[in-house]
Amino acid sequence: MWSKGEACKIVCTQPRRISAISVAERISFERGESVGENIGYKIRLESKGGRNSSILFCTNGVLLRLLISRGSNFSKSVHTKHFPDDGIMGITHIIVDEIHERDRFSDFMLAILRDLLPAYPHLRMVLMSATIDAERFSRYFSGCPIIQVPGFTYPVKTFYLEDVLSILRSTNDNHLNPTAASDLKESTTLTEDYMSALDESINLALSNDELDPLMELVSTEQNPKIYNFQHSVSGVSPLMVFAAKGSIGDVCMLLSFGVDCSLQDNDGNSALDWAEQENQLEVYEIIKKHMENDASKSAEKEELLDKYLASINPEHIDTVLIERLLRKICIDSEEGAILVFLPGWDDINQARERLLASPLFRDASKFVILSLHSLIPSAEQKKVFKRPPPGVRKIILSTNIAETAVTIDDVVYVIDSGRMKEKSYDPYNNVSTLHSSWVSKASARQREGRAGRCQAGICYHLYSKLRSSSLPDYQVPEIKRMPIEELCLQVKLLDPDCRIADFLQKTLDPPVPETVRNAITVLQDLGALTHDEKLTDLGEKLGSLPVHPSTSKMLLFAILINCLEPALTLACAADYREPFILPMAPDERKRAAAAKVELASLYGGYSDQLAVVAAFECWKRAKDRGQESQFCSKYFVSSNTMNMLSNMRKQLQSELMKNGFIPEDTSGCNVNAQDPGILRAVLMAGAYPMVGRILPRRKNIRRAIVETTSGAKVRLHPHSSNFNLSFSRASGSPLIIYDEITRGDGGMYIKNCSVVGPYPLLLLAMEMVVAPPDDEDDESDEDEEVSSGEEDEIEMDTSGQIGEEIMSSPENAVSIVVDRWLRFESTALDVAQIYCLRERLSAAILFKVRYPQDVLPSALGASMYAISCILSYDGLPTIISADEYTDPQQSMVDAAELNNYPQVRRGMGYNSPSSFLRSLMSEKARKTSNFNKTRESVHPKTYATRLPPHAQVDRFQQQRPPSHGSSSGSTAPRIRSMKRQRGNTPQ
Repeated sequence: MWSKGEACKIVCTQPRRISAISVAERISFERGESVGENIGYKIRLESKGGRNSSILFCTNGVLLRLLISRGSNFSKSVHTKHFPDDGIMGITHIIVDEIHERDRFSDFMLAILRDLLPAYPHLRMVLMSATIDAERFSRYFSGCPIIQVPGFTYPVKTFYLEDVLSILRSTNDNHLNPTAASDLKESTTLTEDYMSALDESINLALSNDELDPLMELVSTEQNPKIYNFQHSVSGVSPLMVFAAKGSIGDVCMLLSFGVDCSLQDNDGNSALDWAEQENQLEVYEIIKKHMENDASKSAEKEELLDKYLASINPEHIDTVLIERLLRKICIDSEEGAILVFLPGWDDINQARERLLASPLFRDASKFVILSLHSLIPSAEQKKVFKRPPPGVRKIILSTNIAETAVTIDDVVYVIDSGRMKEKSYDPYNNVSTLHSSWVSKASARQREGRAGRCQAGICYHLYSKLRSSSLPDYQVPEIKRMPIEELCLQVKLLDPDCRIADFLQKTLDPPVPETVRNAITVLQDLGALTHDEKLTDLGEKLGSLPVHPSTSKMLLFAILINCLEPALTLACAADYREPFILPMAPDERKRAAAAKVELASLYGGYSDQLAVVAAFECWKRAKDRGQESQFCSKYFVSSNTMNMLSNMRKQLQSELMKNGFIPEDTSGCNVNAQDPGILRAVLMAGAYPMVGRILPRRKNIRRAIVETTSGAKVRLHPHSSNFNLSFSRASGSPLIIYDEITRGDGGMYIKNCSVVGPYPLLLLAMEMVVAPPDDEDDESDEDEEVSSGEEDEIEMDTSGQIGEEIMSSPENAVSIVVDRWLRFESTALDVAQIYCLRERLSAAILFKVRYPQDVLPSALGASMYAISCILSYDGLPTIISADEYTDPQQSMVDAAELNNYPQVRRGMGYNSPSSFLRSLMSEKARKTSNFNKTRESVHPKTYATRLPPHAQVDRFQQQRPPSHGSSSGSTAPRIRSMKRQRGNTPQ
């Protein structure tokens, strides 16, 4: 296009953020320019260049959002062949790289582009990968042409588990000797000319005894595709020719290369048969002895393999074997970096500790051991690309992040555990699964290739040849093993009249129907879709923001409640990653866990999510004061991640301004940004319906479990700052919100969670019904399940005569049942007020969606003010038993006062903020809000009216039932569980 003087705009997508950035930086460097000029990149909530760049690298999700944002034009162009003047018209080429990885965005994007291409005849699309299933993709795009570009990589020797065990058994032999038997793989394909030359040289050798041309072609390079070549007509191989002609030297040379002696020509004769037929007895004996030795070695290897597999679990990572192999490589060679592929962080940490415990590998003058993981700071990740000083060997312990788009040019040796952490989604139990699984053949080839990028290398697969042959060709596409709420909402934005299931059936590998139904249910619970799958005004706005729909709703709620800043941090951290560093040493890991708990204590504690908010706020102030390095070091925070989150927050804030949700001056949107009660309500808005409660520990049970709304029984993950609650007998039954349930190798668990009070749930839950009060003893019915008949009775009570009776008097005691699960006890007046405020909250959200820049009507403004007072009054859910809680009328305690309570001091996971941490927070940030605090700076554009303090909540305080048995030890209603009738319950 450049040669014709025409405009050219190339968009190249990558499956990972790091890939888009690193490739853009590398190409810009090679062109002698800065990123953002002719070469740019754009990832979610971050970009450099783009609009005026000739080549733009982006993630699949970014291009997908561009296609969705042109939904109306797209629909029109597809059906009318009209060419709209939109962003797609400016793009000339779309290149989808690493298409074999099959993430959910790429599959969805391809379905759109397949329908889009006929409407944009100027647009060209290229699907690219070194391990692509080309024929299948070609059929998907109506038989589009396939172009094979021969690429050069250096030869890679491969060993499998049986070979590794044999190598380790032979301690005196150098297994890297060129004459060692091994498989040598060369990824370059033989050209037609080269194969024709081999055919001619074989014909010439057989007819005229001229062996030199064939010997020259075969010995040029040790390529198995050459020395195992078979004549295109007769099937004769070079070894058969040299055996028939009695060329002993040439036969021995090929045997040393590792030639395949079992090959047969079209008549079924092997090289051994050719030697016998031509009476070449000496050659015959050489080949026969070689084959017998190979058979003997194979039998020996099989015996070693059987003994090894009988003694270990092949599903686990054998760090002892890895250490022995590393030692052998270092003994048999003098230089070359070693890359070890491991499934996850725990495996990396175990391998690192094993090596550092060894006198050989802990010598820093000879070895540098590095880790490569997505959670490790970028500065640490970049160390793997630096060459060590002469005489120092670099060992890299990595996950599959190093499989593609990461080139470490001094890597010579690759150790492949054959395992990877894969996240899957169980649509029938609505549970995510993170477990270690075997890699695919495509991934195995990618790992081999890491050793042959810049020089010849060796790959050691720690699994057998038999296992290798049984590996799947490719990983299961992500769209079939991940939740797809975001994609389903994008379908409706693309074409509001299209049924979601119908569109997803057009993808290359459609998700199972249960996954689609679950996603639609989530969107309906959020209010994004109606019950008949129509897109709502709220759904349209939720889909317009570059975050998950649940996160978008959290942002809207935070804007209404004047708590914007923390919501921005939470949204970006959820989309990117947490800022906390994973230290290596055990003592440092304990300090890091304590630091995280201490950070959370600034907002009342017992929250993984609020620890992130506190860390960002403290980092921002530390940076302003020149104390950034001190803060990051003391609290194990990544400065690079914080800078990334800061930039992402600016981008997201800009998106909110663009949509009219917030003004340019956002100071009035943050008057409640330090209030623990309101902060936890914001968390509830983003996490619902992911709600659970910690069941009291029973006798002979070491750890408490968490019961969720689906009935799942899960545990808190040791990495959670709330993990100590698992061992407490005095914590009551606190409510928690969480991001997801994960089924790992150790069972089902929750990693990121926060303790919350009941009021956010009462205001935000989808279903709330009223029942007669439950007067039975707490202990006797702790796990009692309500039959379906009783649930029917509850439903009847809300509309029938009994329901009218219990609601007839404001002072009547009633039970509130939330989502057919949690029972709260209160008064009829409290329930009526909560119902009213729930309706007003929904109306306020809808008003904000339809008229984002307008002031709320006075009635809605008054209701939002009342809601904020109630949430602030609910405050911090202190985890204290009733007999230790000194003031039953107070539902929140100042963070500085929590140390006065002995139970909190004794192992409940609460650390009082240090003086340094307090110094980083303003006076307003340090003081925990309480119900009696006067709100002087309520933003009028949000609340639209001013009320006397407590005007809407005095009745709640007066009518509140006694606090004993409360979930939080405060004056909040106590909680009971009920049987759920929502399908299968995972155990």
